[in-house]
Amino acid sequence: MTQPLLERPRSVPARALEACENVDPDLELVDSWRAGDQKAFETLVRRHERRVFGLLLRMLGSREEAEDAAQDTFLNLHRHGHRFRREARFGTFLYRVAMNAALNRRRSLGRKRSHMDALVREQAGGSALPSQPRGPEDATLGGELRERVQLELQGLPPTLRAPVVLYDIEGLAYGEIAEILGIAEGTVKSRIHRARKALRERLSDLVRQEGEPSSGEGAST
Repeated sequence: MTQPLLERPRSVPARALEACENVDPDLELVDSWRAGDQKAFETLVRRHERRVFGLLLRMLGSREEAEDAAQDTFLNLHRHGHRFRREARFGTFLYRVAMNAALNRRRSLGRKRSHMDALVREQAGGSALPSQPRGPEDATLGGELRERVQLELQGLPPTLRAPVVLYDIEGLAYGEIAEILGIAEGTVKSRIHRARKALRERLSDLVRQEGEPSSGEGAST
């Protein structure tokens, strides 16, 4: 059996998340903020800034760009927070704002910076992925795989990168991803499948090192 390239966080199962999607721990703070309490907004920022930054880093591949996009995200949230209508969880709404910031920043970068971005991704991007090394040799291979996963994520088109990052790395449910991206759940599932397939093809050399059977054995897909 091959090991998953991207493992979903196991602390909050998807079914449990879906079952609790109507319970929003941020609503009290949101109400206070919208009533004029700026400390409540600062608390919301502190509560979500690490996950927002992690999402943006995986989308943009550069810490500098992710930091700028995170600032854009919370600035836009402060300006347009009145658009939050409680149809979804506040965290889902915030992720939608962050995804828009990431896509806008990628468009603004343009093709002239693509080579520099690739260098930045190669040097710094992979360290943000979760790690559970099993031993010294596995840790070395696992670190190389994580760096390559981060790099190859940047090679996927945003339409495929966004859903696979939100599902496999951030651990969101299909319904939340559909809400964030403004697409149908079936489209989310299809794009995740296509993204995983593309990543496995791009990483086939390292996947084999991490535990795929040799050519004489049957490989599981």
